[in-house]
Amino acid sequence: MEPTCARRRGSDAVDALRAPLEAHADETIAPSFRAERPPIFHWELEFPEVFLTDDGRPRPDGGFDAVVGNPPYVQIQDLGREMAEYCRRRFDTASGAFDVYVPFIERSLSLLRPGGRLGFIVPNRLLKLDYAKKLRSLLSIGGLLEEIIDFGDAQVFEGATNYTCVVVLDRRGAAEFVYRQVLGDGAQVRRVLVDVDGLPAERFSTGGFGAEPWRLATGEEARLLRTAAAGASPLDEVTRQVFQGLITSADRVYILEDRGRRAGVQRVFSRASGEEHDLEPTLLHSLASGKDLDRYGFKALRHMLLFPYRRGEDGEMRLVSHEELANLPLTEEYLRRHEETLRRRERGKMDRAGWYGYVYPKNLGAHDLPKLGVPRMCSRLRASTDPSGDVYLDNVDVNGVLTREDGASAWQLTVLLNSRLMDFVFRRGSVPFRGAFWSANKQFIAPLPIRPDDDGVLDPLGRTLHRLSTSVAVESRAFLSWLEDIVDARIPALRGSTRLAAYEDHEASTLLATLALNRRRIARDPDARTFRELFGTELTASQSRLRALRAQIGSLERQADDVVYDLYGLDSSQRTLVDAEYT
Repeated sequence: MEPTCARRRGSDAVDALRAPLEAHADETIAPSFRAERPPIFHWELEFPEVFLTDDGRPRPDGGFDAVVGNPPYVQIQDLGREMAEYCRRRFDTASGAFDVYVPFIERSLSLLRPGGRLGFIVPNRLLKLDYAKKLRSLLSIGGLLEEIIDFGDAQVFEGATNYTCVVVLDRRGAAEFVYRQVLGDGAQVRRVLVDVDGLPAERFSTGGFGAEPWRLATGEEARLLRTAAAGASPLDEVTRQVFQGLITSADRVYILEDRGRRAGVQRVFSRASGEEHDLEPTLLHSLASGKDLDRYGFKALRHMLLFPYRRGEDGEMRLVSHEELANLPLTEEYLRRHEETLRRRERGKMDRAGWYGYVYPKNLGAHDLPKLGVPRMCSRLRASTDPSGDVYLDNVDVNGVLTREDGASAWQLTVLLNSRLMDFVFRRGSVPFRGAFWSANKQFIAPLPIRPDDDGVLDPLGRTLHRLSTSVAVESRAFLSWLEDIVDARIPALRGSTRLAAYEDHEASTLLATLALNRRRIARDPDARTFRELFGTELTASQSRLRALRAQIGSLERQADDVVYDLYGLDSSQRTLVDAEYT
């Protein structure tokens, strides 16, 4: 085609009809936007020589030879409800809380001619996140992938934190696609890109992935992941449930600070009232958020959850009745005090008889059962075990894992989910966030490969590691409680509370200097010799006990990692590859 002549002929044919055509085309879209109509661009009218024949009919081979771009990395919520609803109706791949680049890719594919190619730089989360499931399915089933160049956590764009990859698509389709991984910082990435073809490449079957997260690796990493997956089943297939923590929609009312129990009554501090309250302990449970989860066991927990539910005779959780609540007068009085706030939740959704219940009563019956907790964000995969069902899990900060009798035991999972190997596999399937954190949402932990421990070697290790981790929490809580009693102040209310809570890692002089910043808040003089000597003695004793416990845990962890390597059949070079990331 002679572009200039073709454009002139096509434009002449369309120009006479442009105004009525544009008006008609606009009217097919405009009704979707009542609040504010966005700018509308009609590709066929703007590029008639690409999409239309000389007489104005659609070209059978119409479309661009190539589309190259850097679409916006914006969540659809930021563009308003009407745009979100329009995209969900218009594009098959737009689902959930999707990013705008998802329908951008779908639309751009439709602009290509049958043999056209597309090249976009987009967030590499499209390889793994749930909102891109339909896009991954489209690319896989259609065999549209030609190449992926993954920049991992390297920052390609200066002044912005993004985790990106280059995706090359081909409308002709292919049985395989090439995956290349670029390691290093932004400057190293830009140097490497001068010769992309020189990067190590791994070939994958285009139709072998589908909608689920794509775990892509090259070389020895790829071989190791295949070894780990061989003979294993996904975590969500060997457990009863992977579930999300509780959502109250009024955390300031329901989440309370534990101030100790006296004469059968639980004293708590409420952020909603700014006061202490005495409540019956019947509906109160220890609560863990993501920061409270340590390896193997929970840290010392300072918060409680007011959980207005009980198991019925059928075993299901139900909201306590008004009559049952009346039998707990202190709790009833507290809830009544905040009745107006609770009724107003979610635009009055709870303005009804059960106003004191949770707006989203999901997974209520999972929390009083034996389980493991996994924090939603972590620098390294870790899991805390709750063998008695005493700890309730908070909101989206924590995922819970319920075991089942014919699946992996809680103690086996205690070892596996805290092992080096499982963290290595997890990070190859997760997405990075700022501060070297990784997302451990259900979609990233559910596929983790779990092998059966037929010889039962992991259970005793898991029990012992949990016991030692719990001892660490007990020792830490005991020292901090002693300190709070002697200075007559709560640690969270003091300046430098984070440092004081992490006393295990600090010298006495540093901690005393922190207490000195609070001399007006505490009942003891931090400069007094008697106090300094007493503090130093108690600190040294507690730190010594913690060091001994940590040493035992470290020794058992090394043993546990070796047992896991044996269980998964890793050879020496694969073990070295994993260990290199933790030394």
